[in-house]
Amino acid sequence: MSDTPVDLVLDLNSEDDTGLPWGFVDEASDPSRIREGAWIVVGSGTARAVAQVADIEGEIVHVRPLPGPVSRHRHLVGHNVA
Repeated sequence: MSDTPVDLVLDLNSEDDTGLPWGFVDEASDPSRIREGAWIVVGSGTARAVAQVADIEGEIVHVRPLPGPVSRHRHLVGHNVA
């Protein structure tokens, strides 16, 4: 659903040597929500996914997106897994 607000802007096809999509903390709608283990909505353009923050290295955030539409995983958003 392309009108779903995004917590972190990133290109879901941009993978680095970790094999995970990545973005910049300062591009988050609320950087305080970007914590390791947090479930957030990521994407750009019309592409959206629920993803777990895998790690944060300086200003770079790696995420593990879940397959399928945001509506299937929306219940996870806002929760943390330590």
